[in-house]
Amino acid sequence: MGAAPRATPPKQPGNAFRLTAAALAAAPVGFAAGAVLGARVLPPGTASGLAIAGCGLFGAVVGALVVGGSALALSPKAGRLLTLVVGGASFAVLVYLVRDFVVDRMAQNRAFDEAYAALPTFTFTVATEDPHRRPFSQLAYESTGHAYSAVRPGGWRCTGNGNRRDHFALFEALRAVSPNSAEPCPRRLEWRIGNAAPASACLADDAPLLAIAGAMTEATARRASCRRIPE
Repeated sequence: MGAAPRATPPKQPGNAFRLTAAALAAAPVGFAAGAVLGARVLPPGTASGLAIAGCGLFGAVVGALVVGGSALALSPKAGRLLTLVVGGASFAVLVYLVRDFVVDRMAQNRAFDEAYAALPTFTFTVATEDPHRRPFSQLAYESTGHAYSAVRPGGWRCTGNGNRRDHFALFEALRAVSPNSAEPCPRRLEWRIGNAAPASACLADDAPLLAIAGAMTEATARRASCRRIPE
């Protein structure tokens, strides 16, 4: 009888697989380390979110290269152990970042809800001399229901509703306006907050209130109800 076939040893993972697994395991840790280091060493005024994210990406690449190279230089067993350890650290970092993000977002939402609930009722109207002004030439806003009525280019009157974020931003911008009686006045604003006396002011074309109201009307244009204004 012939000799029994020799058992084939289990095939070890290739270098490409080991490198990829180690690099993916190290990337989150590298990103976190790069972002933290960037936030600490970048000069004041330059540590923007984009700059910190760039540092994080650089850290992710460096971490992937270092750990991936180390996994290849070590024996297969030691390389797997290194990948598991770094992968566990990355998982812990991701859990922390997600938890921190969720907690921070919940705190922001809670603070916004409290600030929104404290807002008084208010109304305002804006009338401009240019009937072709975009996105509106006239607008009236009522805090109840976040409702607005706007005269838009082409002779259309559109009614719609903003959202809570629009409402809060409009109030903040309105509160920053100082009453005045400048003449001539191509953009007249009239408003009333709560039980206070009505007030009016002439707005500059780049006034924040106009920009916020314009963004609201554009964002809600598809849901607005529009009709032609009779000649």
